[in-house]
Amino acid sequence: MRHHNSVFHQVLKHVPWGEFNRLVDEHKADHRVRRLTTKTQFLALLFGQLAGAQSLREIETGLM
Repeated sequence: MRHHNSVFHQVLKHVPWGEFNRLVDEHKADHRVRRLTTKTQFLALLFGQLAGAQSLREIETGLM
């Protein structure tokens, strides 16, 4: 079976990850992070916005 990237994956290609990582480092956004890194939280929130999720549970279910 041939692999196809999701629309979400295609959207993520447009995020300037180098700049994102630089800003995370500059602002020490990942200092003392326990579970969700800044990038992981960003991805979850972006997915929620694009999917029209109404709750964290919907985001979690959609990402599974």
